[in-house]
Amino acid sequence: MDVIPIAFGLVGGLALFLYGMKLLSTGLQKAAGDRLRDWIERLTKSKLRGIGVGALTTAVIQSSSITTVTLVGLINAGLLSLEQSIPIIIGANIGTTVTAQLIAFKVGALALPIIAVGFALSSLAKKPSYRYFGQVILGFGLLFLGMNTMSAGVKPLRSDPLVVGWLLDLGRTPILGISVGAVFTAIVQSSSATTGLVIAMASEKLVDLPTAISLIIGANIGTCITVLLASIGATLTSKRAALSHILFNVVGAALFFVIFMPFVSLVSLTAADLPRQIANAHLIFNVSAALLMLPFVGVMIFVVKTVLPGKEIRIDGGIKFLDERTLATPAIAISQAEKEVERMGRMALSALDDSIKSFKSNDLRLVKVVEKREDAVDELDNAIEAFLVKITRRELSKRHAKRVAALIHSISDIERVSDHANNIAELSERKTREKFSFSKPALRELDIMFKKSRESFAKSINVLVSGNKKLAQKVLLLEGEIDALEKQFEQNNFERMNSKKCSPKASVVFAELVRNLERISDHAHNISMATTFGF
Repeated sequence: MDVIPIAFGLVGGLALFLYGMKLLSTGLQKAAGDRLRDWIERLTKSKLRGIGVGALTTAVIQSSSITTVTLVGLINAGLLSLEQSIPIIIGANIGTTVTAQLIAFKVGALALPIIAVGFALSSLAKKPSYRYFGQVILGFGLLFLGMNTMSAGVKPLRSDPLVVGWLLDLGRTPILGISVGAVFTAIVQSSSATTGLVIAMASEKLVDLPTAISLIIGANIGTCITVLLASIGATLTSKRAALSHILFNVVGAALFFVIFMPFVSLVSLTAADLPRQIANAHLIFNVSAALLMLPFVGVMIFVVKTVLPGKEIRIDGGIKFLDERTLATPAIAISQAEKEVERMGRMALSALDDSIKSFKSNDLRLVKVVEKREDAVDELDNAIEAFLVKITRRELSKRHAKRVAALIHSISDIERVSDHANNIAELSERKTREKFSFSKPALRELDIMFKKSRESFAKSINVLVSGNKKLAQKVLLLEGEIDALEKQFEQNNFERMNSKKCSPKASVVFAELVRNLERISDHAHNISMATTFGF
């Protein structure tokens, strides 16, 4: 038996299948845009609804990996809790069974015509929506072509008694089949690819039903690797969600391992041909596991919190006051936008306070808090700007138009302040990790800059809310004072470094801190000017 053509056929077919899945998922994501994220965020108020969202989202985009990675992003942004995320994960397992049902249809002969149609649409269509649809069709075609190629690749293996015997052993020893399925899926990071390969082998009568089912149950465990990787460096809740995914799939596999042969007998009654039986086994396993585990979501949460203890950093992110229904009445829409901008400003001010505290206390946890606040401010910046731009398309009075313009300019400055706060936190982290210290004069000067810059920005937020011109004048005076202090303190820092009263590392960090603080006062100046004096 010539191994090379078999290997090329198998690996090449798997590559086509995975690339087809990628094209399919990417095309559907582009077509959905931000609606995927909004969909998940909004429709998770109950467990059953969360399962439905997870199942439908995964069925539509044909990738449980994308659903779970999106989930991690929402958790990191503070938009979803652990309690909301677990039902979505359960639902994603159900949604991914749609792929198995599709590839169980014998449509391989149509692969090339489907590819031709998909390529023509994705390349020649003028409208983006048509191009995305073409990409989806092309993805399906490549997926089916990959199935054909894998089937052709494994066909010669039917005559090899060693391979056939080893594959049958996987069915006789289910734990071995589950392990092989888990490892293979973890490597290719796609349970659908494992299912596709198993169905391809079943089409060539290389595997029996017990072997196929053991491999598919293992694939459900191996697919957890994607969300596990996505949670690395993420929040505690994201790590707990990843652990919940693993726990759910492992417990589900264990339950079906206990009733393995009765389950095989049940599945054999669902269809006449083996590929369809495998697809049905995948569906029954995931739906049954979801129904069995749903009442124990609370227990699962308790277990993951016990295994991964600690207090999560919670940031009150997301939109609170913006509502597009108010756009019909610009005065109300502007009022709501003002509340959101003020909230954004207070969040940036909190980030600045935390960055200063992290420097003074060497508290690395506060560095993470600042990072999360900065992410939340960025998200608000994008959402508020989009909302304000929509307001500008309405008929506005001169006063309202001026106010909207001031808000648009101000959110940009607020976002930059949060960036500088994050820079200060990073410098604080460097100081703590590298364990260098500052001279007493340097610390006194930094304390002055901290207080002055903080005062300047806090006053500018009050100006933004109240429009108080006297307060705005104070911000403008503070900005001039801080500019003068920056020049003086940088000169002092240079002299201390030359006289070796401060280490080079401390001097560099000192200079960066002073520059960031001075720029914060510049942005406070911009906010006050835009609010009270125009541009």
